[in-house]
Amino acid sequence: MSRAVAVLVAVVMVASLAAAPVTAASGDASLQTPSGFDSTTFRITIHESGSAVWAIEHRRPLANETQVDQFNTFADRFENNETELYTNFREDAQLLTQLGSDATGREMSASNFQRSASVDPAQSQGTVRMSFRWSNFADTSDGRVIISDVFEGGFYIADGQSMVIERADSLRYLDVRPEPATQSDPESLATSASVSWIGERFFNDSRPYVVLGPPSAVQDDPDGTPAGETSSSGMFVIALAVLALGAVAVAAWRSGAAAAILGSDDDDGDTATTTSESAPDPSPEAEEFLDDSDRVVRLLEENGGRMKQVDIVERTEWSKSKVSMLLSDMEDDGEISKLRVGRENIISLAGEEPDAAGSPFDEE
Repeated sequence: MSRAVAVLVAVVMVASLAAAPVTAASGDASLQTPSGFDSTTFRITIHESGSAVWAIEHRRPLANETQVDQFNTFADRFENNETELYTNFREDAQLLTQLGSDATGREMSASNFQRSASVDPAQSQGTVRMSFRWSNFADTSDGRVIISDVFEGGFYIADGQSMVIERADSLRYLDVRPEPATQSDPESLATSASVSWIGERFFNDSRPYVVLGPPSAVQDDPDGTPAGETSSSGMFVIALAVLALGAVAVAAWRSGAAAAILGSDDDDGDTATTTSESAPDPSPEAEEFLDDSDRVVRLLEENGGRMKQVDIVERTEWSKSKVSMLLSDMEDDGEISKLRVGRENIISLAGEEPDAAGSPFDEE
């Protein structure tokens, strides 16, 4: 999604928060302030098809019976009449999916609009909920459901707001970035039913990034630890292995160093020479041990310090979503920078950014 779409999402959310006339029985409302409401949740329920139910929930405390009666009056009118609040929500949802289609290339639409308003006596609060079905919200490829490109340009939730992403029963979380503030199962991301972030928060480009897959994609270790998570006993074994390898390496280094300095029992001193000659030379095969960010850095270095993002996708043969996610992480770490030129992203190593605002590839 372009930055314009991300901004529009924020406008839709803030406007719907501000417009609900629940502060008095007369229905007086101010569009300048969300008087009465104290929290908003943006809830996305994602399905295996890639479609999602996008819901906005506003809540306000009800301190006494008078406020309860006022909210019930509002709720009845909201559910049975085409109020301005609900009409604007429908229009903005249609525009939002249209812009999303243009940005991602997936045909999107808004349908199955629903609304409700109710009082929760147990929580002493009133809730307004509006939702719609957003078709093709997520990318589906290789048996995965990926939420990312629809947030191209970044996303924002304000103070008092939160974003919750829920999964269908047929899906499991495989990767979530940035790390959620909460997850329904604190012990396991894979088995969590939802993840959430709390505002105020600015998300970077293509964030949140969420990958889901079928339960079979989550492979458990023999001790029951899901793939991608390491048990405390597993960490202990890894630590022991690292220490053991370190001890062997130190012993080998000391042995070679001592032989080089003190000589060997042989008069011709072949020990030191043999040790030096037996060291392996660097080989091209070593590149396969580079991590993903190092591969991108090497590609950029081989191409004068900057490349088009589409060329990085082509050269690495990675998916567009993986490259986008990786570049966002690298930009956060200060390794690279992005420049939007037309419909393309120009990726530059730190210090290799183009001087002018135009495309550095215009002369190609």
